[in-house]
Amino acid sequence: MKQESVCSIVQDLLPNYIEKLTSDETNRFIEEHIETCEQCCSMMQDMKAEISQKKTVPKIELKFLKKVRKTRIAAAAFCILLALVGAYLLYAAEYHYTIDKGNLSSAITEFTTPFEPEFNAYVLETQAVGGTLVASFKDQAHADNYGVAVLVKGFNQRYRIIRTQIKASDYSSVVQIFPLEIRNQRYYAVSGYNLSGDIRFYGLDYSAYVNPGHFSEDLVTQSIRFDVKNPQFLEIYPADELDDRVVSESGETLYNYQLISASLYDAGGMEITENFRNENPGVEAHSGAGKAELFLLYVYITIVLILGVVFARYFLHD
Repeated sequence: MKQESVCSIVQDLLPNYIEKLTSDETNRFIEEHIETCEQCCSMMQDMKAEISQKKTVPKIELKFLKKVRKTRIAAAAFCILLALVGAYLLYAAEYHYTIDKGNLSSAITEFTTPFEPEFNAYVLETQAVGGTLVASFKDQAHADNYGVAVLVKGFNQRYRIIRTQIKASDYSSVVQIFPLEIRNQRYYAVSGYNLSGDIRFYGLDYSAYVNPGHFSEDLVTQSIRFDVKNPQFLEIYPADELDDRVVSESGETLYNYQLISASLYDAGGMEITENFRNENPGVEAHSGAGKAELFLLYVYITIVLILGVVFARYFLHD
């Protein structure tokens, strides 16, 4: 057989030989020929190098693709984390007051000064109703001005101030009533300050009618009394409970009753409210202020979270 024909046969068999697919007899034939044929030997070496390269390149590409995939996942996770942090910071910017009286005093002052520039709150007492905090305070910039602030608690256990009410008092011993609505329920906040030792009871005075209608001859005043335990206090009463009590203590049917004022009594039950009237009536600084709902805050938080999801999806998209 001619040398060229043998080379042609060997070269056709080389791919199978390199992949070890040929028989032992064929292997001996190829190996004997390669030992004597420089051209076929060189071709076999080239084929082996080419096949080895083809096997190596996919591994390198696979490692690169895995690395890219991990980088994209890390970038997507970072976007989500950044969005969550941003949303929390927006939330915490609204809910950032603590129950510390000094912090609450600063909060009420900051909240009220846009409406009343010369205002300086000093918190007296606090009471919690569920997740709502009520704080009574006095205005150190305006004599005889007192009020309450309503704050709501966030999931970060801090508070956001939503409303204040301020009233001037004409008395040196102060008991004031502030109507509140907390979670769609009516309450009355009763704030006492600087009560004299002669005062043993305070009363919540209702005006009512003993017959249907609004005839002046049917108008009466009904008071429900409470012990004075401290010269300074803050009590929160459900409005329905006070209404039920005034009706039960009156001994007769009352119509169109409403809480209008507070009164003071000594140990003998005698009313002494006028004993504490100031010579110069207090001048009311500001009647109150309210804060916008959280709608815009939740809109901003939603936008931040949506952006985080959009960028995360971008990095994860092939």
